[in-house]
Amino acid sequence: PLLLFFIFLVILFTFLSSIPALAATLRCVSDRQRSFALGIQWIVVRTLGGIPGPIAFGSMIDKSCLLWQNQCGEQGSCYVYQNSAMS
Repeated sequence: PLLLFFIFLVILFTFLSSIPALAATLRCVSDRQRSFALGIQWIVVRTLGGIPGPIAFGSMIDKSCLLWQNQCGEQGSCYVYQNSAMS
């Protein structure tokens, strides 16, 4: 139930921020440039949401590793994760 509540909050806040941004863009941009403005807006939103997110989650997962595989003196895959750090 806690996970469902968290997912509901994420979806709610996503729509609470995206609809006013859409309305503001449509009101502030002239009729001829609305489609271009919406395209640029979504490129920026997707870039800022799609690039830093996986990097941050990957870093958090790497920090929770307890035992790394060593191959020829280089760090390999993680063998054992600390469950409390992952959560």
